[in-house]
Amino acid sequence: MENLSVNFGGTKWSDLRRLLLCFKLMLIWILLSLPCIFAHCQGVENLSVAVYPMGNLKVHYGDSFELFCVAEKFTSADIEFTMGGKTIPSEVVNSTTIRLYMEKPEKQVNTFYCRNKKTNKICTSRVVVDSTPMAVTDFSCKSKNLEILNCTWIAPGPLSTTQNYITFLIDGNAVEPSTPIRADQTRYWNSWNTYSIPRYRQMENKYYFYLSSCSPFGCNNQSFTVDHFSIVKPDAPSNLKVIRNYTNGVYLQWNIPNNMVDLLPCGVDHRIEYQIDKIDNKSYFRSVDASSLPPKNRTYKFLLTDLPYAHMKYEIRIYIKSKAAVKEEFWSDFTYTMVYTLSERPRRPPDTAVGAFDQSLYQTNRMIYIYWKQLEEYEEAGTNFTYKVVVHHKSNYETLTADNNKSLSFVVLEKAPFDAMDVYIWSRNDNGSSINSSHLYIPPKEDTEALKVSSFTKLAYENGAYKLSWVGIEHIDNYTLFWCQHNSTKICAGRMNFIVLSANKTMQVIELPRENRYQFAISANNGTKTSGMVWAICDISKDAIPMYGFPVKMDHGIPGKTFVKIKWAMTCTLQEGIITGYLIAYCPALDTTNVCATKNKTNLYISNPKQMEINITNLEPYTTYIFTLALNTTYGFKTVENAFTSMTTTEDTPTSPVNINITDVLSDSLTISWDPPIHKNGVIGKYVINNYGQEVYVEKVSDKDEDSKRRHIRLTGLQGFTNYSLSVQACSTAISSCSVLNPHDALFVRTRIGPPSKMRAPTVKNNPDFIKWVPPIIPGGTIDLYQIKRIKDESEAEIINTTNLSFSLIHCEGGVAGQTYQVRAVNFDEDPYHGALTDNKDVYLHNANYKGILEYPGEWSEPSFVNCTSKEHVTLTLILMGIFMIIGIMYGFIKCYKKYRKMEDIKPVLPSGLGVPEKDISKYAIGGWNPTNKDEKPSSDEMLLLPNSRTTVSSELKQKENNNSASSDHTDSTALSDTSHGPVERQISSSDDGSNSSLHLEVEPTRTADSNIDGESCNSETETSQIPSPFFNDNTFKKNPCGYVQQSVVSPNTGYVQSVQAGVTNPPQPSSLSASSSYVMAALSPPIFTTRVAQPCVTSSQSAGGYVHPEGAQTISAMNFPKLGQTTNKLFGPESLPTMQTLPPAKHTADSSYIQLQSLDSLPRHKHPARSTVPLKTPASTGYVRQGDAVINKHLNNMLSGVHCGEESAILDPAMSPDAYCRFSWSTDPANDNIHSLLADSPRLNSSKNGVNH
Repeated sequence: MENLSVNFGGTKWSDLRRLLLCFKLMLIWILLSLPCIFAHCQGVENLSVAVYPMGNLKVHYGDSFELFCVAEKFTSADIEFTMGGKTIPSEVVNSTTIRLYMEKPEKQVNTFYCRNKKTNKICTSRVVVDSTPMAVTDFSCKSKNLEILNCTWIAPGPLSTTQNYITFLIDGNAVEPSTPIRADQTRYWNSWNTYSIPRYRQMENKYYFYLSSCSPFGCNNQSFTVDHFSIVKPDAPSNLKVIRNYTNGVYLQWNIPNNMVDLLPCGVDHRIEYQIDKIDNKSYFRSVDASSLPPKNRTYKFLLTDLPYAHMKYEIRIYIKSKAAVKEEFWSDFTYTMVYTLSERPRRPPDTAVGAFDQSLYQTNRMIYIYWKQLEEYEEAGTNFTYKVVVHHKSNYETLTADNNKSLSFVVLEKAPFDAMDVYIWSRNDNGSSINSSHLYIPPKEDTEALKVSSFTKLAYENGAYKLSWVGIEHIDNYTLFWCQHNSTKICAGRMNFIVLSANKTMQVIELPRENRYQFAISANNGTKTSGMVWAICDISKDAIPMYGFPVKMDHGIPGKTFVKIKWAMTCTLQEGIITGYLIAYCPALDTTNVCATKNKTNLYISNPKQMEINITNLEPYTTYIFTLALNTTYGFKTVENAFTSMTTTEDTPTSPVNINITDVLSDSLTISWDPPIHKNGVIGKYVINNYGQEVYVEKVSDKDEDSKRRHIRLTGLQGFTNYSLSVQACSTAISSCSVLNPHDALFVRTRIGPPSKMRAPTVKNNPDFIKWVPPIIPGGTIDLYQIKRIKDESEAEIINTTNLSFSLIHCEGGVAGQTYQVRAVNFDEDPYHGALTDNKDVYLHNANYKGILEYPGEWSEPSFVNCTSKEHVTLTLILMGIFMIIGIMYGFIKCYKKYRKMEDIKPVLPSGLGVPEKDISKYAIGGWNPTNKDEKPSSDEMLLLPNSRTTVSSELKQKENNNSASSDHTDSTALSDTSHGPVERQISSSDDGSNSSLHLEVEPTRTADSNIDGESCNSETETSQIPSPFFNDNTFKKNPCGYVQQSVVSPNTGYVQSVQAGVTNPPQPSSLSASSSYVMAALSPPIFTTRVAQPCVTSSQSAGGYVHPEGAQTISAMNFPKLGQTTNKLFGPESLPTMQTLPPAKHTADSSYIQLQSLDSLPRHKHPARSTVPLKTPASTGYVRQGDAVINKHLNNMLSGVHCGEESAILDPAMSPDAYCRFSWSTDPANDNIHSLLADSPRLNSSKNGVNH
């Protein structure tokens, strides 16, 4: 652009405008130069100050200015100039005026104040210091597709108001001026288009612009020339599309804007660019030579060739610009399209190297990973790209395909032989395989093992550099170094790379991208022999890069409470000096994780690289610790990611609970709370609350989670107004240990005043009359009062108050029959804390809001009774009771004496068959006693064996025998009541317990229907026993003076002795006796005594069923007792009793002395009534002696007759009364024959006359 001088003198409009501008400037100068002729400030009167010149003052930049401040009715000392609150120095002109003078001030706009310091009134003047508007800069224009013309420029911001105008010339004439738009503080712009006024002229080659800027200080006029077609920016091409695709090119078509074809005479240039997807950087595009394209075509076609890759995605962009434009900013925006080139088969196979296989050896085969370097993605050239691998072994071929879901870097031979193999690898897609293939030779197993590389170590650095070292192997050709992205399985799942190194190398430094971690392998090669890939297991990384897979193993020994031994071992052999030490770091673990609970770790450094263990102490009990290992190498500390171990120390005694508080103190309870110990040192199983060191409460901890919470325990059952010293212990149940109990940590507290405990009944005293009592056991307070409650007969209670422990009063006043006394203690509470007391700030006592006195009475004691009946009545009552007692004692003595005399003259008579033969009288020790009168009437005892007899027994004898029966541990003796006519009631015998009886029998009450039968008259008894029996008749018994004896009956069918006559139609009812025990009620004859001569014992034959053979039955029913000579009593014991090992067969005696006694239940008048009992074994319906009865038959025979075998002795007491009835119990089990135990417990028989032992 050029500045131009334009002559406006030939136009009327220009002259008029210049005249108006001059007039305005003249007017402004006149106003500024007029003197101040007013006595007030800007038209406001009575301000007492004024500024001259008045109003706004405009000063040209570079000139000086002055201001005058005039005071009215004040002096110059009372006025001053200020600006922005600060006083400006000024000079005094006269007594009422001061002057402010500024020489060549900077451009500014400020307000100056003339202030009266006494009245504080002000007058202002605004001063503007500025210059003529400055020239604009950066004037430029741009035409957008020849549709809009925009011009912009920068004008320095003036301090005064500025007016701007812009216009351009057409054919030498200026178009109507336009007012520019202010974009910001300094930038302005103006725009014209095809429909604006003035209109945009699209065909003009050059534009001439005129710009005018005017202010009160003057005007600035500038002119600019613009080359129109060089500032045109076209719109982007349109309708870009691909007409045809090729493997290495595309055929394109597009259009350019119409204005560029129709209005731009110079035409356009093209720019064509493309970018290869996934290869080129996103900001990088490759350029194509498009200079052959014509400048003015509406539609363009172009064949883009030399695209490098088939089946590849490309982005193509096209730009245009005016050929006259020279700046890059006038290129149009681009239009673009995405295209794919056509696919083809891969152009080459993958690269591979010697030793590019990894093998794992087994017993009969090996598994081999075959690796190669993958083609780049842009080289795949088609869809479904993969690799085809053919393995040639001898004459066998095996084809494998790389699995795209796993990796395209390898294939696996699962069961490869140990022999050599040739491997061929092709690249392949849907269009086919590559023309050539890569070859890999896998040597036999022996050749691979001979070249193994040892101590392959990797050192990684933060900048992505890796230092690799290994132990060299002699006589090889070279090494192949492989690497790929790190993988914990040591398999190159990603792209594998390799380089070949010379044979003399033992170290290699390689730099790789820092973004990834890499793993390395190496193979040693010698001709066709190769070791295959050997991975670097000694992987040492730079600081801040954890080492994965480094062969270090950490372990620990058995931990203690505060110590543990840490061990570590390395299987990697490093070069001497690489490792200089070890750093052990440990910290408590967070719960059950492998994360430290704290940020700070404890470090222990071991400077000896050969030391492989350390004992760590000062640990916390029952705490899990994590231990890690770092290697100190020549390259710095290296953290080993997999080298760590954790363990838990054993439990120890916990510390004491903390923050113990006592709240809510009452008279009988309080709340104690605490937090768990800071150092639990294990699992807290319980908490123990102690009072003065004694355990009072145990709080069990149910689970571990609850042990972390604060506990609140309400202690109840306390005593009021009592001192307590409470402490809490934490206990570990696993080691049975509790925290130390420190008396100084106990919390002292006294409970509140409460009611006293219940007192004992008061003691009533006479002559003088008073009552006394003892204080309550638990006072509950200070015992301020005792209350006495007296109740006379049924009258209301009288309450008497006292503070003493006794009280005098008169009993039985007012003629009452009786009165009671009760006492209780009473506590009064007027303490602000209700009597509670403490000396510890952790015990919270609540101050009472109640101002009065609280009363706490205790319970009333048990009453004490006072009988107010006259003493004369009591004396008479005692005398009468004494007389009746003496009469009763005398009557009883006389009755017993008569009974004794009557019993002394009674001689026992046994039924026939139970007597001793006359020839055996010599064995009895008592002489002069001869029971030869066989015709005497049977006694009442013998009548028990008869079917229809009534038995009477005196009450005295019953009582006597009951007393005697109570003294035996083996048998129970029961006397028949004189009021009883029924069968004798069975009492439970202690011998039943020893006879293995499992039945429990009911005891039937004695019937009292028939009573008052005189037991002293035998005749009366027999006369009343006339009820006919269905089992016996008169011929069955031999009559004696006092009764009948049942005769033995031999069954004509069986030949055995039976208990009743044959042919009985109704069998006897089941007895209520135990199936395992039998009882015999026998009337005893006069005393039987033992003799010095023992009868021979002959074993009688017995049937297997327990029946007695006729030849075995003695005619003992008619036995006679001979005269017995007196002799000494023979002692006997268990050793003298007969022993029966088994039944059957039964033991036989010499005289076949087995008898049969009829059971009382078989007699009609002695049957038990029907009752609900335990079912018993039904007796034999034939009445024969059962197997178990054989035992008692033998023993009864020995007892009654004195016959015994060997050392066996009769056990019947010679002094037994004839009125006594003996009940014998025996076990039907021969092994449990309780006769032995009976005799074993009897030291000797009492031979006194009236003594009865049974």
